[in-house]
Amino acid sequence: MTGPASNRRPALALALAALLTGLLLFAVFAAMVLRSRTELRTEIHRRIVERDAAVLQPFAMQQVAEGSAPTSSTTPRSPLTTLLRSAHQQGMLAVAIFDTEGSTLGAVPADQLFVELPVDDYVRLQTGGAISRYHPDFPLDQYFAGVAPEQPRAPVLEVLLTVRRDAAGPALGFVRYSIDARPLAGELAAIDARLRSQAVVTLTLGGLLVGLVMAGAGYGLHRAQRTIAERNARLTRAHFELTLAAKASALGQITSHLIHGLQGPVAGLRAAVAAPGGSDWESAAGYTARLQEMIQETVALLRDVGANASYDLTGDELAAAIRERNQAAAAQHGVVFTVGAGYPGLLDSHRGGLLCLIASNLVQNAIAATPPGGRVEVTLTVTAEALTIAVADEGAGIPEAQRAQLFEPGRSGRPGGSGLGLAISRLLARQIGAELALVATGPAGTTFRVSLPLKR
Repeated sequence: MTGPASNRRPALALALAALLTGLLLFAVFAAMVLRSRTELRTEIHRRIVERDAAVLQPFAMQQVAEGSAPTSSTTPRSPLTTLLRSAHQQGMLAVAIFDTEGSTLGAVPADQLFVELPVDDYVRLQTGGAISRYHPDFPLDQYFAGVAPEQPRAPVLEVLLTVRRDAAGPALGFVRYSIDARPLAGELAAIDARLRSQAVVTLTLGGLLVGLVMAGAGYGLHRAQRTIAERNARLTRAHFELTLAAKASALGQITSHLIHGLQGPVAGLRAAVAAPGGSDWESAAGYTARLQEMIQETVALLRDVGANASYDLTGDELAAAIRERNQAAAAQHGVVFTVGAGYPGLLDSHRGGLLCLIASNLVQNAIAATPPGGRVEVTLTVTAEALTIAVADEGAGIPEAQRAQLFEPGRSGRPGGSGLGLAISRLLARQIGAELALVATGPAGTTFRVSLPLKR
């Protein structure tokens, strides 16, 4: 019996699974958004930092060209010195020039503490490219003298260029500009703030979308789960009802078998009671014992079916049960009755009991059809697939006209027969998954076989 708590467990598990899946999807989405934002921020920063280098390159070439023009002065000077005038422009912190060997030619202001061209920068500039470096927290007090103590650090943009008279000309030297980058820092901060706000909006919308999708999926799965649970409940109920119907059918078939089996002993008992004489009363006692035996066996079968009780029967026990049930009837009719040896293995009592009923019914028919002195033989064989019981007699055979309707109720080949024996036997066989069939019939005798598939 399931209670409300057990019914809520699948729903809670489904909700938890949907929540975890949604969180995982949102985490993946957030990671992709943040990675894209970081890559975009890096690319924008790089392009903005390199922008001043692209502006200063033609400006430096123009200044060098002006410095190379003939003058009235007789003192030779390098055209690179004209670049030092840029130090007086607004926002320019310092300018330093270097020759093609990387040696310092001059610097403005003159109070710079370290004016030299690092080897790594010199090697990179040899290729003719430009170098742009943004220092968001540049230590001014370590490179310039007289820096105010209250502002020892500030953002600085450092630009290094290869100087030529024209784009195709040889390198004349190198120049390094140190630029006040506070406006650049403000611009980069504004860009970062915009990218941050866009990322927040994207994550919020993405989170809402993921939440809606997962909520819809969870609701759909919950409905599907509820539908499946309802169908399972209906299937369980139907299975229960089918089981009850099958048990009722089995009870009815066993009862029919009992009634069918009682016909002979009751008729004999009636004849014995009606006739005078001591021997007839002895026959009546035998019939009574037979009646009591059949009733007890049927009651035991009904009790096992009702309680779902089951125990194991060996092949020898099944063979002995068939022999004991039919030996007296065979002796009374003067028929030689033999039951072959059992088989190796075990069989549950429910199927074994019904097989014994079926075999006994077949044996009773065979004894009735066999003349005195004839033989009735029962053989039990087992393979990996099935257990087979065959009943063979030496009677006159079954007429051709009766063979087509052999297993239908009311069709009997002997006087006084009800025609229920074979029909009930086939129903009992089908109840346990077995098959009852006529193997052969003719003037030399008849053979029936019941085959029970074995469980793997």
